[in-house]
Amino acid sequence: MSWDDRAIRIDRDSPTPVWVQVADDLRSDIASGALPAKSRLPSGPELGEIYGVARDTAVKAVRKLRDEGLVVVTNGKGTYVADQ
Repeated sequence: MSWDDRAIRIDRDSPTPVWVQVADDLRSDIASGALPAKSRLPSGPELGEIYGVARDTAVKAVRKLRDEGLVVVTNGKGTYVADQ
C-alpha cells in the first residue's frame, strides 16, 4: 500500500472536519484490507505530513480509530491495525 497522494483525499472546503476525513480514509483502507491486521501505521507527525494536516489532527483521527477498536496504540512501539 502506498502512502503517496493522501493529501488530495482531504477536502478542506467540506463541512466534514479534516480529522474525520483522515479517520474515514484510514478506516476505509482497514475495511478493504489495504491495511491488513498488524500493519503498522505511520507516527502522528508522519501521518500529518502524509495527509498535509497538523500533527494534532492526525493524532485525533488515530484516537477515533483506537476508540472504535480498529487500531491498537502501544506507547513506544507504534500504532497497529487490530485483529478483526
